[in-house]
Amino acid sequence: MLISMTGFGQGEATSATSSVTVEVRSVNHRFLDLAFKLPRVIQNREADIKDIVRAKLARGRVSITINIESPSSGRAITINEQVLETYLAQLRAFAKKHSLDERLSMDTLMQLPEVVTAKELEPGEEEVWPLVEKSLNAALVSCSKMRVEEGRALEKDLVQRMQIIDRTVSAIEKLSPEVAKQQVDALRKRVAQLAGDVQVSEDRIAAEIVMLADKTDFTEEITRLRSHEAQFNRAIKDGGEVSKKLTYILQEMHREASTIGAKASGSEVIQHVVVLKEETEKLREQVQNLE
Repeated sequence: MLISMTGFGQGEATSATSSVTVEVRSVNHRFLDLAFKLPRVIQNREADIKDIVRAKLARGRVSITINIESPSSGRAITINEQVLETYLAQLRAFAKKHSLDERLSMDTLMQLPEVVTAKELEPGEEEVWPLVEKSLNAALVSCSKMRVEEGRALEKDLVQRMQIIDRTVSAIEKLSPEVAKQQVDALRKRVAQLAGDVQVSEDRIAAEIVMLADKTDFTEEITRLRSHEAQFNRAIKDGGEVSKKLTYILQEMHREASTIGAKASGSEVIQHVVVLKEETEKLREQVQNLE
């Protein structure tokens, strides 16, 4: 089974006092790269969150957003008595100095800056962590399921493209004898043009033909391409973390295609070499999304 690195998952968990929502997004990356958006109350739990994610996902750039809501927590109201007494002392001194009425209402005092502070009450770490853990695991399961589904779609595309490559290699193999004949005919024609009326030894021409045949023969490249095809298909069938292995195989296939293109220059084979290179490049792009 192949697994894509592209996925999304969401998990939720609630209690009598809190509600936790976790979103997990992943895209392709060479390694497992984690990024978090965490509420202040669980920032000390980052290491625990990393351990949970690593147990579920092997590769990818993974972004995790955790949101905690506690609608019943309310607010804590605090009166800063020290600030209030300072205000009172200064106001009374001012009133006495200017012969003013010293009477002050509580409503007036409470509206003075920094006398009253209101702070949102948050649930404690121990209270919300079980909810975070539960919703995080649910989000990771959902994300992993999507990555598996994406992997199946990718596998189907990889198999189809490898079939195109297989047919292309067969076409090149079929044209191989004709390429050799064309090269020999071209050699004889060039020799005749250059020699003019001068008689050229057939033995010498035969030797050149042997050397040319060796340079233009791509039987070995076709054999290696067939071997790489088999390795590629076997790796897909085995599944697991195959991205790096498949990338290497495709790199070698592209190299063999380039060699054939150099040997078969000027022949019909070049059209098939172009297809071969295009398909291996498309495959290389696709396998980058796999674990």
